[in-house]
Amino acid sequence: MTTDAFLERLAHAIRNNATLPEFPPGVTLDDAYRLLPNLTERVSSHPHVGLKAGLTNVDLQQLFSLEEPLLGLLYDSCEIRPGDAMSFSPHRLIECEMCVTYQADGRPIAVGPAVEFVSVKFAKPEDMTPANLTLCNLGAEKFMKGEMTAWEDFDFDALGNLEIVATRDGETLLKTTPLESLGGPVTAHEWCIGKAKSLGFTLPQNGILLAGTNGSALPAEPGTYDVHYGHLGTVSFSISAT
Repeated sequence: MTTDAFLERLAHAIRNNATLPEFPPGVTLDDAYRLLPNLTERVSSHPHVGLKAGLTNVDLQQLFSLEEPLLGLLYDSCEIRPGDAMSFSPHRLIECEMCVTYQADGRPIAVGPAVEFVSVKFAKPEDMTPANLTLCNLGAEKFMKGEMTAWEDFDFDALGNLEIVATRDGETLLKTTPLESLGGPVTAHEWCIGKAKSLGFTLPQNGILLAGTNGSALPAEPGTYDVHYGHLGTVSFSISAT
């Protein structure tokens, strides 16, 4: 199978939230990053609108013999609004994140809370490698931003005392901190922008950067969710049973 044919099959599976095709052997991380912009345009028919950090947990990096996180791209159709409802999908996960918007030169514009939805369904367990995970764009699916604050007005020191609390139908599912992923939005922004530039990725104006999950990713079971970010506000959404 040609590279183009595989990328088209992969993009089709991602668009339809289907099981991914079996990956060809020997795909390297360099291969994945080289092909990733092509894949994202096949999925959405438009260039990407931002960046996402993945595998930010150091223990997971060690498990996969990585020395740094992975970088993915955001599809132009990724963003949904807080309060929106999503249908249930058995492989979908919820990640509680921080979000940074940035200019085309990478300089930050604003920062705030965000929730990301990811979904990856490999055809076989051995396909789960850092390179293949990158090539399927780290399972990027949807995300929603909370209230954003101008970068120069944001109190980054206060993040050390802030707790993220995620609930479903009033039951607490997760308590974590916004500094867990890459040490917080400042260092996450620096790493993601630096990595994107080193790979030659385009940085869109008013780009969106998702800084990686804080705490464990949560199974997206049906229910009404509230993710509380203290004084930064709450991101709410629901997942229907069908």
